[in-house]
Amino acid sequence: MPPNLGPALIHNLEIYLYLGGELMVTMLLWVFFTGRGYCYYCPLGTLLALLGKVAGQKIITDRAECIECERCDHTCPMSIDIKSGAAKKKPVSSMRCTGCGHCVDTCPTQTLAYSTGFLEKRRTGDGS
Repeated sequence: MPPNLGPALIHNLEIYLYLGGELMVTMLLWVFFTGRGYCYYCPLGTLLALLGKVAGQKIITDRAECIECERCDHTCPMSIDIKSGAAKKKPVSSMRCTGCGHCVDTCPTQTLAYSTGFLEKRRTGDGS
């Protein structure tokens, strides 16, 4: 390697490593402070949202009486307002929902249930 390319190469590597490190730290802080905030912009999150919309993904909120404890809202990694739908006994359908089921698992009265169009057809027997 010629002597004049060594410092330039090292300088460029330092810049790329510095910028890459800054980006990684920024992304980690973003995840730490906003939960799953990156899902709003990630192409995979967008694809999951579209698939959920096509599949008729929703959270059923009328299986029991909602006591408005807000556990569902606090455990939702996507910060979806589930409690207000449950209080009105209206299904919650959001493009941000990833179908993780944390809200369903944490509900003390078992008011919530996860459903899709396929599951609804299967329950009613129309899917045969």
